[in-house]
Amino acid sequence: MRIGIISGHKIREIARGFNDIEIETRYGRVVLSAGRIGKKDVFFLNRHQGDLPPHRINYLANIEALRLAGVKSIISMGTVGSLNPEIEPGMLVIPDDFIDFTKKRISTFFDDSRIHVDMSEPFCPHLRKILIDVCREKGVAFREKGIYLATEGPRLETKAEINLFKGFADVVGMTVFPEVVLAREREMCYSSICLVCNMAAGMQDRLSADEIKRIFMEKEETIADIILEAVKRIDDYDCECRHALKGARL
Repeated sequence: MRIGIISGHKIREIARGFNDIEIETRYGRVVLSAGRIGKKDVFFLNRHQGDLPPHRINYLANIEALRLAGVKSIISMGTVGSLNPEIEPGMLVIPDDFIDFTKKRISTFFDDSRIHVDMSEPFCPHLRKILIDVCREKGVAFREKGIYLATEGPRLETKAEINLFKGFADVVGMTVFPEVVLAREREMCYSSICLVCNMAAGMQDRLSADEIKRIFMEKEETIADIILEAVKRIDDYDCECRHALKGARL
């Protein structure tokens, strides 16, 4: 069983003792960290591949590299801002849907084919249940559902944008899309765990990257603990995600 973990932050406890490998894809070269967690082969991917900002990440290469490594299940982790007053900094959200407000990202492997994958449940229900169960058992503050709104970046959003967005989403971030779509197109299960690091623009006095880093450092051990336990519970299951292209060609 091969499992992928994607994060924009180095999670030291997860990749301890892993070795870097390079995978050449048709979309570019990707560095993965490979190792084992229990009996599972695990591949850790820093989505930024160094210091690329969200709008310049090579999402196609990243997902393709995990596919070529034999990964079938992906847990992603990202930091987000909250649009919901009931979801406070330090809480975790396991999103169940998303809205795309990006502008110029390549978001499909099928640029020359009439392939239309079903995104009625964009985040794998099986992986979501594992993450929800682990969060509940660990007693962390989390929401088991939430709508993720993806923006282009790298700037943070304006107050006017947030006033618009908070009517129909719970958290705002920059990286889950197009990862979630590309994983589905490659028939891989994908679920995400989002760490709320601030209230969005206009919902607190000001926004700072230092605040994001501080909250992540405070919660890094908790996040690592959740992901490590979730990896142990992922089995060799069958899932509709693994058959996403069946009936998708027009």
